[in-house]
Amino acid sequence: MDREFYTASVYVDKDENLIGIPCGESDKYGIADIDTVLLLKAPYTDEALEKYIDKVFDACYTKKHNDNVETSTIERYTKKKGFVNATSDYTMISIVKTKTNYSLMPTFNDFEKGPLVIDDDEHILLLNYRDGEMAEVIRGFIEIYLKANMFYKEKAELEAEKNKKNN
Repeated sequence: MDREFYTASVYVDKDENLIGIPCGESDKYGIADIDTVLLLKAPYTDEALEKYIDKVFDACYTKKHNDNVETSTIERYTKKKGFVNATSDYTMISIVKTKTNYSLMPTFNDFEKGPLVIDDDEHILLLNYRDGEMAEVIRGFIEIYLKANMFYKEKAELEAEKNKKNN
């Protein structure tokens, strides 16, 4: 590991499929998502999930961020305009890898601002974590935050529909 840290954004869809986007150097931002998207289709084993996360981190810094494009990698992948729209159907897990550990942070999807990191639920794992430990944390995030996001999204849609009828 020759860098101080690596970052990856892992987006989870309603079917628990994973979309991993690694980071790279950017002249404009310092570090930003690169034009690489790695997929893991559900269902998957804990071992496959952990190998997938390794693969996403192995792709970090393999190319530079495309500073000439205004849209993010997830926007281009989903073909939706605007980061909030592109991420609205996903739960994002932010993962940072340092020389000693991993920091995993879930996000809650705010339907006006997009994914908001939940610092209070940060999980730190040593680089040499035990087999299944990272998968356990990620599956826990999926269980809590994916299900919660779906509930709040349905609630927001019902509120919008109700307001539309009242107006």
